[in-house]
Parts: sequence; C-alpha cells; structure tokens
Amino acid sequence: MDRQRLTLPAVLLGLAILTAGCAEPPTAQVDAAKQALGALAGDAATYAPTAYSTAENAVAELDAELATQEASFALLRDYERAIELVGAVEAATGQVRNAISAERQRLADEANGLVADANQTITDTRASIAEIDEDDLEEGQTEAWEADLADVSTSLGEVANLITADQQADARREAEAAADAASSVEGAVTAFAAELEAARQAAAERAARGEVTIPRSVMVNGQSLGAGMYLLRLAEEAPNAAGRWVEFVREDEVAGRGLAVVIPDADISEVEKSPGPRNEARVMELREGEYVRVWLNRDGTNYLLHLPTS
Repeated sequence: MDRQRLTLPAVLLGLAILTAGCAEPPTAQVDAAKQALGALAGDAATYAPTAYSTAENAVAELDAELATQEASFALLRDYERAIELVGAVEAATGQVRNAISAERQRLADEANGLVADANQTITDTRASIAEIDEDDLEEGQTEAWEADLADVSTSLGEVANLITADQQADARREAEAAADAASSVEGAVTAFAAELEAARQAAAERAARGEVTIPRSVMVNGQSLGAGMYLLRLAEEAPNAAGRWVEFVREDEVAGRGLAVVIPDADISEVEKSPGPRNEARVMELREGEYVRVWLNRDGTNYLLHLPTS
C-alpha cells in the first residue's frame, strides 16, 4: 500500500513533464510572421530602414529562442517565450508598415510643396521676362528661357504621375530637381535684368558727367572728330551772341571744339517737342545719319550742336 502511494505522485510528475515537454514549435506562426515582414522589405529599404532593422532584430531574437529550444532535451522544451517573440515580430512588422505609410505621406507632401513653389517661380519668372524691353534682349533669348520653363513644367507633370504610381521617393527627387531648374532660370533672368539696370545706371551717370558716344565721324568747327566716347565740357570762354563753345575731351585732352546754340529750358520746346535731358548729355542721329545732334544740359540751359557726318 505504501509503495502504491509513493508511485502515484511519481507517475503524475512524469505525466506532467511529458505533457510540457511534448509542446510543438509554433512553426506556422513563425513562418507567417516572417513572410509578413519580408513582404515589406522592398518598400522598407526606401521608406523605413530603421523600423525594418528593428523588426529584423526581433526576428533574430525569435530565431535564437527557437534554436535554444531545439537544442534542449525534448521533454524540457517550452515554446511559450517563442510565441511571445512571434507577437513581438508581428508588432514590429506593424510599426514598419506604419513607418512606410508615414514616410510616403511626408515625401508626397514635400513633393507637392516643391511643385507649388516651382509653379510660382515659373509665373514670377515669366512676369520678369515680360518686363524686359525686347530691344534689350538678344535674338532667341526669350525663346530659350521659355523652353527651359517648359521643361520644368514637364518635370512637374511627371511628379504627379510618380505620386499616383506610389513612387513618392522618386516624386520627391523629381520635384526638387524641377524646383532647382525653375530657380536657375529665374536666377538667370534676374541677373540679366540686374545687368541691364546696372548698365542703365552707369549710362545715366556718364550722361550726368557729360559723357557721350559719337556713333560716327563728324565735322566739328571744320575739323574731323572720330567716332568714340567723349566728355563734353563747357569752355571757359563766356557765351556770346553766337553761342557757347563746347569741348570734346578724350583722355584729358581736348579733341575738338564746337560752337553750340544756347537755348533756355523755357524755349527748348520750340526746337524739340520731346523732353530733353536734364543736367546730362545726349546724342541723336538725324536725317538717317546725315547729322549728329549733341545735346548738353546744364542748370536749365541747353547747348545744342548739329554736326554733319564726315
């Protein structure tokens, strides 16, 4: 009787060990979890590499636990921890999926923002081009700028296609390239306009100093004066009834002198209907180049010379 009492607990303990030790590995769950993560590998490499690396670490921990149990005595194997780690892999996979979705959205938003900026740049650039006088543009310059802007517009259309195709990373790169191209054209137009303005300012300053460019050889007081740039200067002699002498100075030397007609501002409209210069100099060709008018204004008085070409 005592032997039976001792044997029964031992049998029950053995059955318990056998029951625990006969647990099967969660192969189907493991395979499903790994397949779900593997399906995200391609997108994760682009959109969620950090989250995917974390999930891979969870898989590695699961594999290590499975290997530990596989190496254990069959009757002592326990897969409860492995099942917990399968859940961890599934959770990490969900985080990868969420990270991919969030990154796609971020890139799409940035791409759309760049597209909006580029379109505004195109509009502003075309407005700047329209403000430039056609006479200041080289032949074909406007067409070249417009062709560049048209290329940008084509690229912006491709951005929309890429977003629709769920290729947000490529869309973001295309949008950035298009925005840079639009800014480049805008910069070229802005620089050109700035150069024109600087040239106008320099010309105005030269005119204010009395500098003029004689476009062709002319006769001044019976002597030939070659084409080129000169500084007009009122001679020291006081004006007389015939007019006042104006000197053409080049490299600090008087290259010629002409007797100018003196007309006050109040009377200049009798000679020239268009507004004349104010405290500056101007040159005009008359009669299809037969004459060159040299016009100097100083303190409300006009000094005009009409020089025949030679």
